[in-house]
Amino acid sequence: MRFGWGTSTVGWTRGLVATTVALLLATALLVVGQGDLTRADAAPAVVVAKKGPDPAYVVQPGIVFNHPFRGTKKKTRVQRKIINTVKNVPAGETIRLMTWNFDSPKYANAFIKAHRRGVSVQIIMARGLAKSQGPGRSYPTLRNALKKGNADRPKALRSWIRTCVSTCRGKGGAMHSKLMLVSRSGATTNIAMQGSGNFTGAAAVQQFNDWTTVTENPGVYDGWMLMWKQAKKDKNVKPLRFTVPSTTTPGATITTMFAPHRKKTDPALKVLNKVQCTGATNVPGGRTQVRIANAVWGDQRGVKIAKKVRALHHAGCDVRIVFMMMPLKIRAILRGLPAKQMVYITGATANKFKDRYVHMKGLSVQGHVGGRADGNVVLSSSENWTQLGWHSDEQNVIFWDDPAMTVKYAGWVDLIFRQAPRNLNNYVNSADPNGRITPGTEFLAPKDYPFHELELY
Repeated sequence: MRFGWGTSTVGWTRGLVATTVALLLATALLVVGQGDLTRADAAPAVVVAKKGPDPAYVVQPGIVFNHPFRGTKKKTRVQRKIINTVKNVPAGETIRLMTWNFDSPKYANAFIKAHRRGVSVQIIMARGLAKSQGPGRSYPTLRNALKKGNADRPKALRSWIRTCVSTCRGKGGAMHSKLMLVSRSGATTNIAMQGSGNFTGAAAVQQFNDWTTVTENPGVYDGWMLMWKQAKKDKNVKPLRFTVPSTTTPGATITTMFAPHRKKTDPALKVLNKVQCTGATNVPGGRTQVRIANAVWGDQRGVKIAKKVRALHHAGCDVRIVFMMMPLKIRAILRGLPAKQMVYITGATANKFKDRYVHMKGLSVQGHVGGRADGNVVLSSSENWTQLGWHSDEQNVIFWDDPAMTVKYAGWVDLIFRQAPRNLNNYVNSADPNGRITPGTEFLAPKDYPFHELELY
């Protein structure tokens, strides 16, 4: 009722419960009815309860990161956050998902199980990638599994996976968002999750990714759900941007900026244009700290952002940058700045589909920003700084005045910066399998960097 599904939803949920109770009673009668066995001969009736959603489970808000060089627990931190949330969604609730790529048996298994226990699972992914997946891969597996069991459900609660022509809410580009909306998981409601990682195994074991979670915030949840309803229609719509108060950090706000952007302000520049480099009261020395982790910079858009970052550096800001790819023109703009390329080469040549690399798409600012000398800002996003990103389905979420999240994000960028093996001078073109490799660096190993520092964050 809360989501406007009408009495049919309540009836369907009650029917599901009634069916379950009937099955349990029938099982009990069969056991009691075994009168031909004597007390000595009868085996004790053992009821093995399948582990279902935990009604007391709490989805923690905030930001988490994964680290592709660590053990399974650290590599899969984002993946486990998502799967644990899905595992605890009870029957009758909803999961709404958008991802550029869905290619993971673990994820597919979790969502299929949720559907089978009565959860409405609806997924949108990029059409080209969906078509490229053959039998046994996640898209066809989900497509077939999510069709089953829909006949007895209200239309709004049926499950499916589908694609858009290109971008779901625009004319060109691609469906590149990475977000999930969950009506309830355990004891937590209005769950909005997003970040830089796709729903793939590679996102866990090959890439540095971030994932933010907002809970118990109807303003964020309903605003994202509006975008979702637009996206599933696969029609051109107006830009959608809004700001709501945080429900976890007093005084903080959350701004969401969904692409396609058209003629709006660039999300990165929306933050960087508010930065003053001196007079900060919450960082040592009073120099505003700007930390950037964006995988791909390109086109004139990337040039504009690079020029702004360079200007902030020359104005006295404490700037650090980690990235995966950028063209020579942008590297020339940033030359002389603290910028490092995090690409760990797995073989004799670079290959972005096999290497381990930074895949995050955001930034943080601590210091003089937004008119506050003690300001804190985090931009977490699915969007590379390219023209393609500008015209595609993307989400950009700006957390204003959230000190804990900002400290955590900045610390993570600093960690990657210290461990990154390359700078602008020994840059490797990760898009080119035959890229030039600096002699002696063909097989960089995790032991060459202080990965134990990961434990600090």
